[in-house]
Amino acid sequence: KDKSTTERWLKEKSIPSLGIGYIEDGRIKQISVFGELEKGKTAPKNTVWNVASLTKPITALIALKLINSGQLSLDEPVFKYFIDPDISSDPRLEKLTVRIILSHQTGFTNWRENNENGKLGFDFEPGTKYQYSGEGFEYLKKVLENKFNKSIQQLANELIFVPLKMYNTSFVWKEQYESKFAKWHTERGGDLYPIKKHQTASGADDLLTTMEDYTSFVNYLVNGAGLSKSLFKEIISEQTRINDFKHFGLGWWIDENINANKDFAMVHGGDDIGVHTIAFIIPK
Repeated sequence: KDKSTTERWLKEKSIPSLGIGYIEDGRIKQISVFGELEKGKTAPKNTVWNVASLTKPITALIALKLINSGQLSLDEPVFKYFIDPDISSDPRLEKLTVRIILSHQTGFTNWRENNENGKLGFDFEPGTKYQYSGEGFEYLKKVLENKFNKSIQQLANELIFVPLKMYNTSFVWKEQYESKFAKWHTERGGDLYPIKKHQTASGADDLLTTMEDYTSFVNYLVNGAGLSKSLFKEIISEQTRINDFKHFGLGWWIDENINANKDFAMVHGGDDIGVHTIAFIIPK
């Protein structure tokens, strides 16, 4: 709430801009934006941010909404709807399901460019352990688009963005974002990185949104997202163990025993050059 103190901290840390959404008791209590889009240009409340991997929880909820309405199955093999050419001859592709993808158990690396041959491949048998993968969510995007014959943007509009009035959220760049986009700065906060103006949607990365829109999405999730109790329980249940104090559910990390009351937190972050994001939810 203390804008001058916050902006002094930002200058000390060479952080050009900051957006915060705060939810309490299932209601949005505060939306704040501090700092500058770039030098000399104040960041407005409706600043558009590239939220990096906070794209993934949106893609996850699209799939979960379709499962909730009986149009998709959590444990049905997805090869019926899409097969990546790089793995078309690998029988392990038949083990891929929405559950395995949403819990990062595909066996894919984060990005195929990490592989020496630059192709998608399995590092291990799907469903046997955790390995964070953007490729998994790209795969899910293609599964959804092929099965429903709609773009990920259309599906998001129908199931999330329009019902929640998230009118400033998009998987692809729009020209009207130019004047209110939080520019990507180098670590010392001076030089600018080029803006990635994607015209191809990613299921894993580069969602464009405002603080108000994304906080509305998180609040919707806090309040159950219109999902059945049993499906919501799957989101927070242990799908795969990460370490002694953390597991992965469906689309979210679950931090266990975060305080003396042994509450848990649903957590997801995002990092690209020039941007760091986090959503931290304590459902109780």
